[in-house]
Amino acid sequence: MAAPERQGLRARDRRAITLGAIVLVMVLGYAKIIRPLRTDIAHDREALHEQRGLLARERALIARAPTLPAARRDVEQALSAEQTRLFSGDSVAATSELSGFVADVARATGVTLTSLEGRAPAGAGGVYRIGADLRGEGAWRQVLTFIRALESSSRLIEVTSIRIERGPRGGPLGGAALLLTASITGYARGGR
Repeated sequence: MAAPERQGLRARDRRAITLGAIVLVMVLGYAKIIRPLRTDIAHDREALHEQRGLLARERALIARAPTLPAARRDVEQALSAEQTRLFSGDSVAATSELSGFVADVARATGVTLTSLEGRAPAGAGGVYRIGADLRGEGAWRQVLTFIRALESSSRLIEVTSIRIERGPRGGPLGGAALLLTASITGYARGGR
């Protein structure tokens, strides 16, 4: 008798291998081709949206370009009109000028300053913020007059924080003194 011949793969096995190969090709095709393409398309859409926004802003700026010189003149006129309200000089000189102004107002209103310290300037550009922290004492009327005089002065000043506490009995005028702690902010124009 002759040995049985090796039979090839059965039809069912061939179909399973073919189906597995097709699934493998589809999964690899998705992982290596389709998913990166979808990611690239999403990134391209985001970039397109961003570029359209930039283009719209640039077109708006170009449309406003003829009015920019007039707007600049208006700003310069407004700034020169407010120049007298700003402190001038570099940060040290402007802070010194602010401290001197606050001390003069305190003296005029009868508030006794126990400390007055300048703070580092904040901001960039031509106009920047300067500040001072102060401690003082006085009667109610004096403290309220001092605060009102600062806020209504011809200089551009803000009282950014204030704390008033009862002080020791028998103040300088014989009544109860108040302790005052405040932060003052002014604005300066000039070199930093």
